[in-house]
Order: sequence, then C-alpha cells, then structure tokens
Amino acid sequence: MNQAHLYSLYAGGALHVGWAMFHVFFPRIFKWREALSSLDLVNRGIYQILNLCLTFYFVAAAYLSLVFGPELLTSALGRKLITIMGAFWLLRLGLQFRFFRATHPVSLLLSLLFALTAGTYFYPLMQGVH
Repeated sequence: MNQAHLYSLYAGGALHVGWAMFHVFFPRIFKWREALSSLDLVNRGIYQILNLCLTFYFVAAAYLSLVFGPELLTSALGRKLITIMGAFWLLRLGLQFRFFRATHPVSLLLSLLFALTAGTYFYPLMQGVH
C-alpha cells in the first residue's frame, strides 16, 4: 500500500471533519432563526433535517477515512466507497456553479475546497490502487 494514498485519505477525513464543523454552525452563520422564520413548518424542518443528515455523512466519511484508510484502499468495497466520497464532492462542485455565482470570492473558495476534497479521494484511484 502506497503511503501517499493513505495520507490522501487521511487528508480527506480531516477535510470531512472541517465540513461537519462548518455545517454544525450553519444555523448561526446563516441566521436561520430569522432567515427560515418566513417558511412554513415543513420547509423549515427540511432545511434543518438535510443539514443534520449532511453533518452525519461528513462525520461518517471522516471516521471511515481516518480509521479504516488501509481497508478502503485494499478492498473492492473500500475502493467503491472512496469513489462515492469523491463523486459526492464532484457533484457538490457542479451544483455550486449551477446555483451560485461562480465569480464571488466565497464561491470560488468553496469551489476550490470542494475540488480539493474530491481530489483527496480520487488521487489514490487515479494512481491505480489495487
């Protein structure tokens, strides 16, 4: 097993910890108490539930990457999970350009971080882990 591949997964795990922390603070950052108050109960709940589910996914992806990195690299199921994690971030990158102005500095920074996170998972795959 290539150490660089393992370190790449560890970097992805660390980035997922960061994404989880970012999402924990979404209600405060985006002032959800005020911003979502005009929505009905169902739509307000959808925002909060989706955010909590994403946070859970980020924690789970971080855990798998940081604790089971070698297994992810050396098993067929692990490589599929790595592919799914990378694909998630490629999808998120594409959606960034679909729904937000790509020229805004914050959007550009987030796009870079989405691409970086995807890259930490695709790097071992592109290098041909078996």
